[in-house]
Amino acid sequence: MLGMAAAPAFAAEASAPADSAAPITDIVVTAQKRESNVQKTPLAITALPAELLKQNAVADAVDLNGLVPGLVVSTSEGFERNLAIRGIGFNVPQNDSAQPSISYHVDGVYIANPVALNTNFLDVDHLEVVRGPQGTVYGQNSTGGTVNLVTVQPKLGQTTGFLKVDAGMYALGQFEGALNLPIGDTLAVRIAAQGTHHDGYARATNVPGTNGNYALSNENSLHGRITLLFQPDDKFSLELRAEYARARNHETEGKNIFDPNPNPWQQTSDWPGRIEYDNDLFSATASYDFGFAKLKALGSWQMVRQNGSVNEDGLDVANAVAIYGYTDPTNPANVYNDVHDIQYFFHRSTARTAEIDLASPGGQTIDWIVGGFYLSSDYRVGYDQYAINSFPTTGDPGSLLNQLYPIVTDPNALGFGGNNGFYYPYFYSYSYLTRHSWSLYGQATAHLSSSLRLTGGVRYTHDSNTTSICDYACGAPVNVALSNTAWTGKVGVEYDVAARTMAYGSWSTGFKPGGGNISATPIVLGYTYNPETIKAWELGIKTTQAGGKLRLNLAGFYYFYNNLQFEGEDAIAYQGGVANIPAMHVYGIEAEMNAVLPAGFRFDGNLTVEGSKMTGHYQLLDNITGYNIDKKIFAQYPSLGDTCVFASPTCAAQDVAARSSAYYDVYGNPAPNLPSVTATGTLSHTLDLGNGSSFLTAVQGEYRHSYVNAPYGDVVIDGVHVYRTPGYVLWNLSLRYKPSDPRLTFSASVKNVFNTGAVLGQFTNQFGGEVTRQYEPPRRLIVSAEYKF
Repeated sequence: MLGMAAAPAFAAEASAPADSAAPITDIVVTAQKRESNVQKTPLAITALPAELLKQNAVADAVDLNGLVPGLVVSTSEGFERNLAIRGIGFNVPQNDSAQPSISYHVDGVYIANPVALNTNFLDVDHLEVVRGPQGTVYGQNSTGGTVNLVTVQPKLGQTTGFLKVDAGMYALGQFEGALNLPIGDTLAVRIAAQGTHHDGYARATNVPGTNGNYALSNENSLHGRITLLFQPDDKFSLELRAEYARARNHETEGKNIFDPNPNPWQQTSDWPGRIEYDNDLFSATASYDFGFAKLKALGSWQMVRQNGSVNEDGLDVANAVAIYGYTDPTNPANVYNDVHDIQYFFHRSTARTAEIDLASPGGQTIDWIVGGFYLSSDYRVGYDQYAINSFPTTGDPGSLLNQLYPIVTDPNALGFGGNNGFYYPYFYSYSYLTRHSWSLYGQATAHLSSSLRLTGGVRYTHDSNTTSICDYACGAPVNVALSNTAWTGKVGVEYDVAARTMAYGSWSTGFKPGGGNISATPIVLGYTYNPETIKAWELGIKTTQAGGKLRLNLAGFYYFYNNLQFEGEDAIAYQGGVANIPAMHVYGIEAEMNAVLPAGFRFDGNLTVEGSKMTGHYQLLDNITGYNIDKKIFAQYPSLGDTCVFASPTCAAQDVAARSSAYYDVYGNPAPNLPSVTATGTLSHTLDLGNGSSFLTAVQGEYRHSYVNAPYGDVVIDGVHVYRTPGYVLWNLSLRYKPSDPRLTFSASVKNVFNTGAVLGQFTNQFGGEVTRQYEPPRRLIVSAEYKF
């Protein structure tokens, strides 16, 4: 799911691959909420135009891996996408009150629920990825950076559009198209639609009745958008958007690190997991140009619905018992297992956003912007955890486990419903969460001379949230409320060293709010967790040389990060939640280059070298160590199993004492989601065939070093580095033919040429300790045809 195109891996342009001798064209971006040339924007920013995304077969956020320096996109539990930039990311995906560290915007609208990243990209103009905290103009939840998706806007007086069709291995069939229609002189509408189907890239081998071929990581999705533009004159415009996306898929691959099957795309699972997803987005954008400044107002209503079932450990009963089971010391014939579990879940969220800003025209002695933002959101989240044969294999009818949890052997008999489920789950949780946030901000850039500029900005944020938690029998819900306020800002300087060379430096801060945990009785972690904050230094230089045929961008950064949010274990089993590591330093350098070479060749690449260290002392217990302790304690109470921590005070005291003694200091550990080295290089060649036709060939290599996916350090169990995501090298090939008719384009791609079992992401289940991996899909051939009109 990685890029393959010959276009640049940053600040790319759509026209260059068609004529490799042409100078590199700049993209206009809106990263500072005003239009600016990407090479004159004093930020570490990557701009990916639509042509590049198409050539790389970028369908969604996961496909951005390798295209943007410092960006790592992974999944958790197979149904959530997590973004991290320079090691700053979303480390608590199993807590729905927590917020991401990378803000996501679609046409300027802040997307409140990170689950919306499951939506495929549709009718994209370009994608902007800004690295580093954006605590002034974007505010909270952008401590690591921000991603701005900019779609193609309606155009007055034009009838245009395109249709693109893809086909390929794994029964791939995809269409994407858009139509722009004028309605009189002042109205235009743009309609875009997309549909995708492909078979599973992986399979579950032990699902009953499927002959070992239950598809995982397949896709059946639809996505549509209607945008209406009203522009009566050159001062006022109004855009109304309605967007809907849905998917009805099988479970995404989540292969257990102890799975006995060595094939990366075969999972020893016996559960037919399914995931359903719906996303609605309605928004309005109005602007009026007063001359001295432009006023812009945005409002949105958003809803995300997601539900399904997943195999948490990714195994079948026999392997789960063998790997995670524990033996009754008084009767070795009795083997217990309380981890082969199926999770039913649902997420329902609605959000309302409003933003208004007033910005001066660019190029003034002082360029300025002031604005305000408001967010109101609510989440309803539920989990049912069902045990499948998770009691003595002897089926002792007198055991407490059998009395509480009926033996369920038919997966189709299960159903979500908490207290009203068809069978008693061994754990269920229902949470209702609300959040209200408002902020005011301002930023100004003073042009001190024709080559020297100074920028300063500040933002005030007030955030409040409530969490109501029902766990287990839920005699009475636990209610938690928390409010946070923060001042964030930026000071920056930029200097034009030469006509096409700019150096810049900045000091900026960021803030991500705290929240409430979804555990009922913790004794170490607490019911709430603190906000994250960041102070960041950055130096950079951007230069374009050789008549526009060589571009080099360099950036160096050093972060002081406080109160890193992570998912930790409590001293009481099953009461884990979000906690804060006091301090962490992150640092690194990035290089991006485009070079137009002789004889139709071109090279595009990026290199990132990063490091980090936990600089604050903090004692924690990691998930897997905690679970292994529980197994030893539970085995001493064969009639109770894992319920002994609730049913037996003696067992509970033993377990708390053993878990408490296993806490260790994380000082010196590396930051999660931070590969020490990543690099991507693309060598392309464009052959001029005459009459305006051309043929492009591109070969891309990508390297990513291994990294830890949690702050626990490099823990080794049974010879496996359980919190380390392996590195990889991937190779991709892309071909494109442009005939003399400029409306047509034909292309072919081979992704993962050498069928490498590269690990895209690794996930540790906070509530069970299982570690699962999602792999880069196997080698695939994709052919495409596009017609523009």
